Formats: sequence, structure tokens, C-alpha cells
Amino acid sequence: MERVWAAHDCGKALNPLAVEGQIIGSCHMGMGQVLSEEMKYGRTGHLINPDLLDYKIPTVHEMPHVTPIIVESNDPEGPFGAKEAGEGPLLPILPAVVNAVYDAIGVRVDELPITPDRLYKEIEKRCRKEKIGDPLDLTSPTLLFSPLQETLVERASLHSDRDIERRHDDDPPPYHNGALFGLDPEVPGDEQDSRWGAVVIPPEGYLDNPGLAGSAWKHAERRHRED
Repeated sequence: MERVWAAHDCGKALNPLAVEGQIIGSCHMGMGQVLSEEMKYGRTGHLINPDLLDYKIPTVHEMPHVTPIIVESNDPEGPFGAKEAGEGPLLPILPAVVNAVYDAIGVRVDELPITPDRLYKEIEKRCRKEKIGDPLDLTSPTLLFSPLQETLVERASLHSDRDIERRHDDDPPPYHNGALFGLDPEVPGDEQDSRWGAVVIPPEGYLDNPGLAGSAWKHAERRHRED
């Protein structure tokens, strides 16, 4: 892998340089998780790669060139319109690399990291399953998209259009998260679905201390609960 383009919607980028650093750092972490980083244990339970010589972390020599792309929006529930900028860019790296491997050789890997020996075993497994002697005779892969993806794309488009309208509205209506779940964003999620609950962030004890910055962005957040 030589180049990575990573776009991340961080809401309002309060410090663009720091956001770019977070995106690049997250890509670095993701590349390590998907390609090389693994804790290995012996038969007696002892760690057999306890140092950085054996625990492979990508260095600047192995890392591809990362082009960070900041996508700004105005999150009505975030502090000063901002969202997170750390974990988000990390998550897509793993499935992107796994899908790239599948697109190249038609083998779906479900265990990380994708080491050469694991990949070789998966290729052998597919050859045995399809009764093919030469891996070069394997059929070309195809990516299949689920109906859920179309639903999420449609809801995300509506969310984006609504976000643009709110930015140009001097008196925007109330907004609540949950649009991607098909809920009405102008009605609190807990009033539409019993699986949602309201959480005040930060808590009252935090707000009572005037020296803490949390007092500047008190808001009630609705979260989907998995019972």
C-alpha cells in the first residue's frame, strides 16, 4: 500500500492542524492493526513478542503516504459545532484493507492481522473448497452490497441536506440525533422509541465547577440502548 486518502467529518474543525494529525495517526494505528500488530502467546500462556523487535508496529518506512481530508459540518449537538476527530478515521482503515485484499485475490479474511501465513491458509482453504489445484485459476471476486447500505446512504443524504438547511436558518428547529435510525430529528428519540434514553453531558457535578470547560457545552444526548 502506497497511498491512503482519509476523509473525516469532524463537525467544525476548531484546530485543523490537530485534526489532520488525528486523521494521520488513526490511519497509522489502523494499518498496524490490520497488517502486523498481534500479541502472541506460547503454550504456557507467556507473551512471546514482548518488545518492539518482535511486536511489529509500522514505522515511517512501512507507512503509506496519508492525505487527510477534513469534511466540515455544523453538528448541532457538539461543543461549538464540533464532533470527534480521533476514533472515526481509524475504523474504516481495517475493512478498507480487507476489502482491497478480497478485491485482489477473492479471499475474505475474518481474522486480523492479515499476515502472509494467514492469507496463504485462506487461499488454500478456498482452493480446496472449490477443488482448484492452482490458485491462479480462482475466479475473479465481486463485491456485493447489502440493502442496508442503500438505506444508510439515503438517510445520510437527508441528514446532510438538513444540516445545510440548519446552517442557513436564523431560527433552526430543535434537532436530535437518531436520523440514521429513521427517527424524526425534530422529536427526541426517547419519545419515539423506548430503546432510546436521554443522557445529560456533562453531569451536574461537572457543571458546578466553574474551572472546567464542560460548562460551555451542556446538552442532553439521546442514545440508542441495546437491551
